[in-house]
Amino acid sequence: MERVLNGATDELERRNVVGGGAGGDVVARAEALIPVLRDRAADSNAAGRLPDETIADLDAAGLFSMTIPRRYGGLQTDITTYMNAVVALGRGDPSVAWVATIININNWFLSALYPPETTEEVFSVPGVRTAAVLSPRSCKSRRVDGGFVIEEGIWGFNSGVYHSQWEMLGFPVIEDGVHQYDALALMPASNVEFLDDWDTIGIRGSGSTSVRVRDIFIPDARIGRADLARQGIYPSTQLDDEWLYRSAFTPLGQIIIAFPALGAGLGALDMFMNGLAKRGITATQYKSQAEAPITHLQIGEASAKIDAARTIIAAAAAEIERTAQAGQSMPPLDRARIRRNTGFADRLIWEGVDKLADASGGSFASVRHPLGRYWHDARIASMHATLVPSTVYELFGRMMCGLDATGNV
Repeated sequence: MERVLNGATDELERRNVVGGGAGGDVVARAEALIPVLRDRAADSNAAGRLPDETIADLDAAGLFSMTIPRRYGGLQTDITTYMNAVVALGRGDPSVAWVATIININNWFLSALYPPETTEEVFSVPGVRTAAVLSPRSCKSRRVDGGFVIEEGIWGFNSGVYHSQWEMLGFPVIEDGVHQYDALALMPASNVEFLDDWDTIGIRGSGSTSVRVRDIFIPDARIGRADLARQGIYPSTQLDDEWLYRSAFTPLGQIIIAFPALGAGLGALDMFMNGLAKRGITATQYKSQAEAPITHLQIGEASAKIDAARTIIAAAAAEIERTAQAGQSMPPLDRARIRRNTGFADRLIWEGVDKLADASGGSFASVRHPLGRYWHDARIASMHATLVPSTVYELFGRMMCGLDATGNV
């Protein structure tokens, strides 16, 4: 079943799993964790964060180090390996995959958006994990000599912050009442107050609580500029020859959000197929659901949607890799196209998972149904702002019509 499902992405997976090296090893280690992550998922959901044992397992497997530069002791994998490892975690528990994908992209932000002295300070301690929120719910700041003071601010959806040593919080720089740019303030996670307000119907184990900061001074060396990164301007001069840290900022930051959703889709298919032999179809002659033509149609459609999504996401990862490896800047319309395609792929994942829920019959109503957690997680993942289809469709359509972009590319 897995060989058929992977379809057009078999070669990408073969390159990273069979091909050996650090990339293949980390994917294999992620796959080995699937059973234990499934066993712990109920506890993670109840706690609203990942257990210490899971964090320790991910650390030991190098799954928080995929985007840390090799010069600082990280794995510095390619983006396809990053994808395959997170997808594997998502088959076990999408909340675990969510935390892993977010901490890894944040470690990438930390590596790429700050000057050498800052990254060298942070990564001088092995096993660093970083949380981040790019936009505040509210924030008041002021410019002072040598940096900024954040007087008070609140940031929501801070995934992985319970398990991170460092925090990056975005805030607008306002001068004379005019918005100049959006900054990204780096600070020890001990400087933030956890509001413990994460109580959701999906991705519960991610612990994506809101946080508050009051009266914190941030020196200029700890101020990142996402707006410059979107233009291909990175202050991390020590990484100028490392293509991974010159990848297109916005497309990379978006596709990694789809990795856990893809894992949820594959995990949902696993759960459906595992339970198939145990079920009949009530009020029909079918004692085994596996014998019913309607089931064959449902599996065919759901798996096609999930496989198509995987092909789209894998193609986007490969395109970002090729462009960065060539030392080229990705054109704005191509960046918008990747955003559009990723939003479309995520919608396909949700439709595939929902089709499997439809095929599960009345038993799906049980809170203990093994598919239910994946269904909730896939739905919540699809609601992330960067993946909303109407937003990314409009963005691409406007640019195709020669109009200015309405969102980040």
